[in-house]
Amino acid sequence: MSKLSLKGAFAQYNAELKNVRWASSAIAKDGSLVISCWHHFMKPYVDGHKRYEDHLSRWPPDHPGRALLSDHLGMATAGNLPVRLVIAKLDDPKQWISGEASNLRKTFSTQERLIGQVVLFDGDAFAIEFR
Repeated sequence: MSKLSLKGAFAQYNAELKNVRWASSAIAKDGSLVISCWHHFMKPYVDGHKRYEDHLSRWPPDHPGRALLSDHLGMATAGNLPVRLVIAKLDDPKQWISGEASNLRKTFSTQERLIGQVVLFDGDAFAIEFR
């Protein structure tokens, strides 16, 4: 797990962000969903797996990244797409309280051995299990 820029982390999966300033998801050339997930929302799960849970409603309603992620989660759910993980870790986790954290200092890394599956998406809440 190496530290990368957001663009570099997505490139590890052969995926390109629509806009590096606001996008947090992309569809890779192999058809998988690549998503940047906050480290502080990643939880240990059954049998050593990891589970990521979040809500689109944490983002402002008119945020273009929210709309794009919603589209990508819908595609991943409908197409049973594999999900690849980019982890965003805050330099100082105490800075994040709630809501938007995109302006805070962070590092990105990948865990290429983990492959996820969207197990919940109701239009707002979503969960991805990584194995």
